[in-house]
Amino acid sequence: MNTRAFYPEEIIFASTQACNLHCPHCFVSRSPLQLKVKDAVKFLDSCKNTSIYKIGFSGGEPFLYLDFLLNLIEESIKKEFCFDQIMTNGDWWKTEEELIEVLKKIYDAGYDGKIGLSYDSFHGQSFERIKTFASAVNKIFGEESLNVQTVIDESLTKEKSDTLERQLEILAEEYAADIYILPRTYQAEDERGWKSSRWFKEDYCQGPGQILFVHASGDIAPCCGFANENPALFIGNIKRDDFNSVMKKAEANPMIEVCYKKGLLSQAKKLKKAGEKFPGRGCTDDICTFCDYLCKKK
Repeated sequence: MNTRAFYPEEIIFASTQACNLHCPHCFVSRSPLQLKVKDAVKFLDSCKNTSIYKIGFSGGEPFLYLDFLLNLIEESIKKEFCFDQIMTNGDWWKTEEELIEVLKKIYDAGYDGKIGLSYDSFHGQSFERIKTFASAVNKIFGEESLNVQTVIDESLTKEKSDTLERQLEILAEEYAADIYILPRTYQAEDERGWKSSRWFKEDYCQGPGQILFVHASGDIAPCCGFANENPALFIGNIKRDDFNSVMKKAEANPMIEVCYKKGLLSQAKKLKKAGEKFPGRGCTDDICTFCDYLCKKK
């Protein structure tokens, strides 16, 4: 595959903006907004026999919209797509009986992808409840079915940091979870994102990109990075567009041209050379922070 082109391989449905938690590092707006199942199914149907081959789910908290999950799992199987993961905070359930019942419904619907768990100091979950969740996932989906994503909190004391590290070790050792540790990202106007002495490494958005990220509004962005909340990155809406029209809009979108062909780093250096005054120390090592900056500038 040509790495300097937009060639999406996955759809991530962020089916709802509703969430049971309010995390300070999350940029998703909280509201009751939900995708309609019929719109998602119609769009999914248009993606058959294209570059798209796998499906994932995000939010908000996707388990708060169970009907969508069950319907889209069924439709994805019918259309012979593979599954990536369902990203969850693992803390949406009220009783262990409810947790087991819901996970069993997902399993019985035919879901065989990973369960992605967001767990770090920002979420504020009880670790006992997280262990209960991880145990239930293992029991129903089998070992090695759990991914854990944790965002680094540099403000933690050494004691709290050590505690979190031990908890992640427990999830890895006792529940066979794969652990992914991610740096915290900041929006363009936040000077904490501009403390680096050097620019980010260019990858033409192969990291968070090559995805059709469907927001709860139906708007489609080309990546799962937080900058995908910007309308400058939108390349269609599942309420009115099919896969082919989305790709045509992507081809005409100047931000897609920058992200996937010209490179965001070249734009950063071009603006710097022209005298652009960036926040903080004037450089960011986070490609998404700069993408957010450029989207808002446009």
